[in-house]
Amino acid sequence: MYLKALLRSLSHRNFRLFFLGQGISLIGTWMQQIGMSWVVFQLTGSSFQLGLVLFCGQLPALFLSPLAGVLVDRWNRRRLLLLTQSIAMIQAFGLAVLDMSGTIAVWQILLADWVRSPTTAL
Repeated sequence: MYLKALLRSLSHRNFRLFFLGQGISLIGTWMQQIGMSWVVFQLTGSSFQLGLVLFCGQLPALFLSPLAGVLVDRWNRRRLLLLTQSIAMIQAFGLAVLDMSGTIAVWQILLADWVRSPTTAL
């Protein structure tokens, strides 16, 4: 009985699409985070720099989340979702191109993680 009430929201097509899209996006974000960590550790062998990348990825979200909550309530949610997901996609493609070309550096990963973090705060 409780499970039926819990899954009732999945009876709506738009919510199913949103849920599936966000699920895929979240899995991609996890994969990207692990990949960036792996590349940083392969480039440097430094656990400090690995921690720095993870820290820089979370710091903007820590400070921007309260402000983002206020702004999201005032903006068009669909457009905002498309914007943030597009920024995350561009950032992921940029990192992939840098890595495949062999020109990636730790500072580029730090910058890309810094750029992506506020989009996850929204």
